[in-house]
Amino acid sequence: MENFDDIRPYRDEEFQETFSLLAKEQQFVSVLKYVFQDRADTLINMLKTLTSIDDLQANLIKPFLDGVINKSTQGVTFTGTENIPREKPCLFISNHRDIVLDPSLIDYGLHVNNIPTVEIAIGSNLLIMPWIELLVRLNKSFIVRRDVTGRQLLLSSMHLSSYIRHSVTECHRYIWIAQREGRAKDGNDLTQDSLLRMLAMSGKSKDMRQALMPLNIVPITISYEYDPCDGMKAAELAIKASNQPFTKTPDMDLQSMVTGIKGNKGHVNIHFGKPINEDLAKCAENDVHKQASAIAEIIDQAIFQSYSLYDSHKVAYNLMTGTDHFSVSKEKTTEIQSYFLKQLANAGLTENELPFIVMQYANQTKNYLSVTGKV
Repeated sequence: MENFDDIRPYRDEEFQETFSLLAKEQQFVSVLKYVFQDRADTLINMLKTLTSIDDLQANLIKPFLDGVINKSTQGVTFTGTENIPREKPCLFISNHRDIVLDPSLIDYGLHVNNIPTVEIAIGSNLLIMPWIELLVRLNKSFIVRRDVTGRQLLLSSMHLSSYIRHSVTECHRYIWIAQREGRAKDGNDLTQDSLLRMLAMSGKSKDMRQALMPLNIVPITISYEYDPCDGMKAAELAIKASNQPFTKTPDMDLQSMVTGIKGNKGHVNIHFGKPINEDLAKCAENDVHKQASAIAEIIDQAIFQSYSLYDSHKVAYNLMTGTDHFSVSKEKTTEIQSYFLKQLANAGLTENELPFIVMQYANQTKNYLSVTGKV
């Protein structure tokens, strides 16, 4: 069996030693004191006595998410939970809106439905400080290397593919990975062909349909009424649209993580779709070079049709198309436009950059309509 120690999550037998190291990190302690205030020291002492990753999630991660949900949302709902395979673990593939909360809220939905939480794919570029790697690997995360090129990239991709397949098919663990590298800054959630090729690399068949079936892929649709990072995303889109070079720094990733956690998200819905194996079996594309695109479209359509459209998406669609396709009151329309302008101002932008924030919400609506035709 291939050794995956370099990327895998920590195991229960490694918990106490690893958490002892984590508890010595002042930044981690500061985060706990910010979230849990005067209960932080007592919490840390209690966590040191735990012996399993599941206990850590129940005693630290879930209370943390309870606080995030209560303070920064108008409620989180979970739909389609009846579709989750309970006897056969699967690979969840979702759209990607928020660095931290996308997999965290999926985990929350699984936990409250008495389903094991997922192992989470996290890019090495987000491991900005050593303590962050300790924390995420204690929280069932495995590492996707972003700092390799050429032959090393090929070897790393095969290694990652083998790990995911091993986890799902042999260890019977649930896995989550985003449909693309990085968040879809423009709200246009499209599965990358390269992701599917990576997943298929470790399969026994060159036919991608057959190679992916053992992974039991389940699409998930994540819908936020408001994206706290929409202003920052608009700034990035505006820079790229002007053909200026854009270089993302570790500080930007950290700011996105903090803003995504603390900022207002309004209503949030997580929809669990049906496994796509039946659709894979019906996929008529026999050209192995075109199969990735055909399968990506299957996943995309499953995600598109399950968006929860809020007034923010409807107003944005009306603004982008210059129509009154959706009936939204003048008061609500004005409120949402004011929100967009405020977010732009917070990012150092003006009304001239309004299209770059509008598209983030309108593209979701456009994709939803393209699949469902509903109003």
